[in-house]
Amino acid sequence: MDKSVKGLSLGNGHQRLRRFFLLGVHLYIVFHLLAWYVFDWKVWGKTAMLGVLSLAAGRINAAAIMVFLILLSIPLYGRFFCGWFCHLRGAIELGDWVIRKVGLSHYKKLRDKNVLLNTNFIWLFRFVTMLSLLLPVFAFYISGKFHLNLNPEPLPPMADLPGYMNKLFAEKAIINMALSLSMGHFIIALGAVFFILFVIGFVMNYFYGQGAFCRILCPYAVLFAGLMNLSPLQKKITRVGDCTGCRKCSNNCPQGIDVSREIYNYNGKVTNRECIKCYHCVDICEHKVLADLRKPAVPQLTPRKEYERKPWLNSHRHLQVIDSTSPAMDAASILVGVGVGSVVASFGGFWYYVGAIAGFTGFREFIFLIIGRKRANKITEVVSKKGFN
Repeated sequence: MDKSVKGLSLGNGHQRLRRFFLLGVHLYIVFHLLAWYVFDWKVWGKTAMLGVLSLAAGRINAAAIMVFLILLSIPLYGRFFCGWFCHLRGAIELGDWVIRKVGLSHYKKLRDKNVLLNTNFIWLFRFVTMLSLLLPVFAFYISGKFHLNLNPEPLPPMADLPGYMNKLFAEKAIINMALSLSMGHFIIALGAVFFILFVIGFVMNYFYGQGAFCRILCPYAVLFAGLMNLSPLQKKITRVGDCTGCRKCSNNCPQGIDVSREIYNYNGKVTNRECIKCYHCVDICEHKVLADLRKPAVPQLTPRKEYERKPWLNSHRHLQVIDSTSPAMDAASILVGVGVGSVVASFGGFWYYVGAIAGFTGFREFIFLIIGRKRANKITEVVSKKGFN
């Protein structure tokens, strides 16, 4: 394994602190559930990304306020929330850790060289996913039922999750199961939640490399990206010393950002909207060239001719975009994913992700089964040998 990757997997610098915050988010979730359902402390309702739907529908609640504060923070701190406070990110990184510990060979090949398989139309995939999740809100507008509700109505913590309203699935699901307060039914509901997290954090990681859900499907990136790079006060990963061109920062970025080329071509700043401020690049740099700052970057004294001759490795200006298939098949797999996800969403909002991932991945794997995986394997092999240099 690449020593730089191994070092990060062991944890250093910001990584220990970041894991502490991600763990804290999940402890908060447990506390919130106990406070609401066991001790009847209904001081505040659900605080989650379901607040996007609440805001769009004109409903003010704890979740809507949380989303508003997140959006407000982006012009100042970028997508810091994604790397430090997103509970799904915590599940995804746990999945990455477990798969590496298990030692699955396919994932090991991807992870050792930080190969992040991707698709040509990730922003389209995310955008259509966001539109699909907003369909209930669109229905309010069309029916004329929309009205601004300024009363901070509480939204139960289990809203849109298995177990809400004592049902395993959403109220209008084709099939359902009534749940009681028994331990058996509690385990069933909890198992359904863990199954959703398993698909998001394990299945996507296994097929497309670490953090695949964040890089390919997460719809909230669409909202966040639009607010990036608007304010001169936004903190960004910044060059604070002379870059040596070792490329450890680029080769270890879990979001696939070509950090070394970014800071060379964008006045010493990482401007890529995929940056989630995980600080892997900052921690891995042995020469301490990077920091998260608002002030201007330190000038690059040593010319990096390789970045002048070939400033980007591909047309996406993105390190890890690996076309494992044709653009036509990429588009078809996205359409299948969105279609299956929309159907499965009838079981509850979070089930959309299960359907979308199953449709997207299943379609591609089926096509690979028919045409063979030679092309995809060859691309992965070539990229791995080159090490993205």
